[in-house]
Amino acid sequence: RGAWSPRVPRAQAWSCARAAARPHGRRAQAALSAPLPRGAMSATHEDMLMYTAQLRAQAGAKEKLSLLEQFGPRDTDMSIGEALDEVATTMQTDKFWVDLAKPIAGAREALEAEETPASRARAAELLRAASKQVTTLKHYFKIEQRILDAAAALLEDGAQEAGLATLLPGVRTTRCPDTEAALAKGAEDENKRRDKAMQAAEGPWEFTETQDKTEVTVTFPVPADTQKADIKVTFRGQALTVKVRGHQLQPAVVDGELAGKIDPDGSAWTLEGSGAGRKLVLEMEKTMGGLMWRRLLGYSR
Repeated sequence: RGAWSPRVPRAQAWSCARAAARPHGRRAQAALSAPLPRGAMSATHEDMLMYTAQLRAQAGAKEKLSLLEQFGPRDTDMSIGEALDEVATTMQTDKFWVDLAKPIAGAREALEAEETPASRARAAELLRAASKQVTTLKHYFKIEQRILDAAAALLEDGAQEAGLATLLPGVRTTRCPDTEAALAKGAEDENKRRDKAMQAAEGPWEFTETQDKTEVTVTFPVPADTQKADIKVTFRGQALTVKVRGHQLQPAVVDGELAGKIDPDGSAWTLEGSGAGRKLVLEMEKTMGGLMWRRLLGYSR
């Protein structure tokens, strides 16, 4: 890492980065082959096209930013074209903000097609529209918004005859630390929601694990009158069977292969709570503590 390499022209670097947005990279291919969201089988053709486009934009943006990060921090001012590309790319890394990037990408495309008073006016209009949308947000893209407004002002100034190559004085990055933190938190929250939804769909239990911890906790609600004699739990190397007399799921609440291996001798269960809060709690010890399971079962039957 370091300053921009003099052996790699900046225009070439940005050209390579823009090319990374095409769906030929490994990340793009992985995203396009990702499982479709629940309900996708009943979605319309237009919905499927939109979802695929969002995945393609998100994967391509991450690929592009990864490539740019290899060059390290730059020591020269950005051009309007570079700034717009980076702002749009930052937004596209999260599918939630993909649509917000569209007017910015449209402004860049207008200037790429031709640099005339009409195209400058159109690009400035699109950037102002994007800035107006950012205004409605509380914690995102504030530095990016100021850069969009600065670029729009240059394009609106007829005396400047600004274009994609016009420099933005003092602008060497458009990526705001606050935005980066907010996007990271948003991604983390989204992952938690997805994991929780996946676990809820898996079975009637709550699955809990912590990064770099060997313990896995699984909680099963059980009938209020459940006693220890009503429970039979069998821990095996990579399988689990849980039977509870009187439970709605019979003959077993769980009988399947675990998502990872455990130490049966280091695993145990307890019966806790009372009434509606009666629950069976399993504490299992992973054999590989640093490996996240994210769910209880590899498959169940």
